[in-house]
Parts: sequence; structure tokens; C-alpha cells
Amino acid sequence: MAVVLHIGTHKTGTTAIQRFAAAKRGKLRPKGLWYPSYDEIGLFVHYGHHHIAHALANENGNRLSIEDAKRFADHVQAKMRRDETLLISAEPFYRHVLPAEGGYWAERKAYIERMRSFFPGPDVKVLTIVRRQDTFARSLYQERIKVTKYRLPFREFIESERPSFEYYKHLEIFSEVFGKVEVLTYEDLAAEGLVDAFFRHLGIDVSGIPGRPSANPSLPIDLVEFKRILNGTRLKPERLKEIGTLLLDRAADVTKVDRGKVDWLPVEAMAAFYESFAEENEKLRARYLPNRPGPLFPPFVAPTGDAVPEVYEGMTASRFAHVVAELLL
Repeated sequence: MAVVLHIGTHKTGTTAIQRFAAAKRGKLRPKGLWYPSYDEIGLFVHYGHHHIAHALANENGNRLSIEDAKRFADHVQAKMRRDETLLISAEPFYRHVLPAEGGYWAERKAYIERMRSFFPGPDVKVLTIVRRQDTFARSLYQERIKVTKYRLPFREFIESERPSFEYYKHLEIFSEVFGKVEVLTYEDLAAEGLVDAFFRHLGIDVSGIPGRPSANPSLPIDLVEFKRILNGTRLKPERLKEIGTLLLDRAADVTKVDRGKVDWLPVEAMAAFYESFAEENEKLRARYLPNRPGPLFPPFVAPTGDAVPEVYEGMTASRFAHVVAELLL
């Protein structure tokens, strides 16, 4: 009997894992894995446990109160069977904070300690998936632009959000508070078949269960910039979220710009960003994956010749008007 708290990170296949587990609850439990939903306590069904994570952070507008979250956590831990694993999955566990003196890392620790108070048993472990920081940054940035009012340029994003990429520091706190922490890499899971590999790590063979959710799609760079510009307007968050969904649905219909590959930063700057985490990544590998040979992530291989991307210079007024005409009018 064990409790696994899958904390993400974001953009590492978490949504696909959650949607599979939610859709296949009835097939997974006989195999020894229980992935409960809130209807266990008479509330709504959802594919993940994000509302628990949000409640622990006292987030306004959350569909679960802190009392509901506590009732759910207590209920599922009391009702889990002796021979099964209880899986709770929510990537916001990785990012939420609570007020505390001492800055960001003290605030993270306060939140993680509150997590622990909801899951206090000795057989609780934290499971996280980490991804190479440069590819994670691109994916996380477009997601933040897509679903929120975030509007800083990419370079400012990676500077202001640097703690998001400092995996070792997060895991040090989880280890201090929870004791048991396990780490997987997105690159390894993706190479093996992400959903199957994730559940195989938990000791559950899902190869005979059909149906694999599609990955959470990313927007082309032009449409990320389009949404970023809109995020700086007076449009309400609800409307902006609708536009983000519309952009995903209609991305294939937008006339493509005739150009080669583009990126947010020059190759040298992106390589330097990734290399700035080399020491921490090695500490993470040595502590949590000591039997893994070589570096934690694949090396950064700089493209050459025609493969070198141009630096994205933003959206012209005419291109913005063209996208508006094709998507929104």
C-alpha cells in the first residue's frame, strides 16, 4: 500500500498520463493502481487533481474548498486497499507557494509542508518528471501565453521564471519534507512510449489497455506572439482563454509565413541558458538517478548551416491584421 504524488512538471506529458488514468480507472484498479476522482466524496469528476493543488495554495475561484480537499485526501487514503497504489497527479504541486518569510524558496517549502500535512503517511513518495531546460522553457512559455494573460517576451520569461527550471532545488525541499522522491526524465519516457513507460515505472502493465490520449499541442511561434499581444489588451481572462482554445483549433488554417525555422533566442543564447543548469543537473542525477550513466539530459547540439534558426523578431502590424482576419472575423 503506497501513495504516489505525481507533481509534474508541466509540459512533460502530465495531461496525457492523467487523461489515460481517468479514462481507464476501471481497468487500472484491478491491476493494483487506484486513480480516484472527486466523485468519491460526492463532487464532480475531473481527469486530474489540480483542484487539490490549488486548494492547498488558497487559490481564489477554485472549485474545491480547502475543507473539500482535506475531506478527499482523508477519504482516499482511508479507502485504499492494502495491495494497491494510490496515484494523485497534479502539475501545480510543482509551482504553488504559500506566504512565508525568506523569499521564494521559503514560500515553496511552506506549500510543500502543507502538502505533507494532507498526505502524512510513511508510505508516501513524490514522483516527478523533468525535461531538458531549453526545450522545457519553449514549451512552458507558449503554454503560459496560450492559457493565461502572461505577456512578457521570452528572454524576460526565462529570467523571471528561472526557479521553474531549477529542478534540484525543488526536489531538495520535497526530499526534506517527504523523504521519498523519485525522478524520471521526459526524454526517456518519450523514447519508450510515455504513457506505457510511466505506468510501467509504477509496476503496472497497461500495454493491453487500448487508447492513448494525444499530447497537449503547442502553438506555432507566430500564434504565440499573436496571443501575447492580445494578453496586453483589456480583454477579460475568460475571453482570452477562449481565444487560446480557438487558436489551437484553427492553427492549421492560418496561412503560414514563408520562411525557415525560427526560435526565440540565438542558438548561442539558448545553449548558454541550458548550460547554466549543468552543475545542478549533475547533482540531481547523482542523487536521484545514481545508476544512470552520463548526463541527465541529451547534450545540446548546435545546428549548422541551413538548420540554424533565425531569431524571431516579432509580429508586424500587417501580419497581426492578417491573423485577426483569418481567425476572428
